[in-house]
Amino acid sequence: MLIARGLTVGRRLRGVDLRLGPGVGLGVVGRSGSGKSTLARALVGLEPELAGSLQLAGRELVGAPRAAWAGLRARVQLIWQDPATALDPCLSIRRSIEEARKLAGRDRFTRDDPRLRALMERVALAPELLDRVPGALSGGQRQRAAIARALAAEPALLIVDEITSALDRPVAWTIVDLLRTLRTGEVGLMMISHDLSFLPGTVESVLVLDEGLPVESGPIEAVLGRPQTATTRELVDAAPRL
Repeated sequence: MLIARGLTVGRRLRGVDLRLGPGVGLGVVGRSGSGKSTLARALVGLEPELAGSLQLAGRELVGAPRAAWAGLRARVQLIWQDPATALDPCLSIRRSIEEARKLAGRDRFTRDDPRLRALMERVALAPELLDRVPGALSGGQRQRAAIARALAAEPALLIVDEITSALDRPVAWTIVDLLRTLRTGEVGLMMISHDLSFLPGTVESVLVLDEGLPVESGPIEAVLGRPQTATTRELVDAAPRL
């Protein structure tokens, strides 16, 4: 379980409380520049100036030596908005997956490993695509490959940062449907999105950020159905057919 209490990143993010882990589904929403991506980066140790508390399995990470963050590498995986930032354009999908396993301390897949085929099938990609580079794939296929790379680390938690924003809406919905199938008792999900229509049925609770501050949180039906702040009402009004 990853637990934040009063998590702060300089002046860009202040006082965030949340609990993430297997079986938990949390949506994080807000206007552009509200601190959503800063929060995602902070949760995987990519932001300096951390204050407050961030605990992984009961171990405090804020102020701890960098070696203490190593446990996050396998347990928490961040999937970026643009798969080009997650997939090396010079490496095949197979090599990218092997790299993710190595960094997470997992055993290597053999070339014909049935686990590798099962991983590709899990994200609805043909195993034949393993030996292609990202540039040879469509946008939706690259995003699925980035998800496969994250899953190769066998994480307990996926953090996805606006991974539908660069996709056509029909393709984006296929990615959201994939995330829903990945939601099991073993894998938790934090989904960052400016489009609230993707959240119902995907996560159970929502955190709303505004200018780096948490302004509203709770069960998704309550927050989206009865918004209590102007920020949340604006986001709800902007969501297509919410």
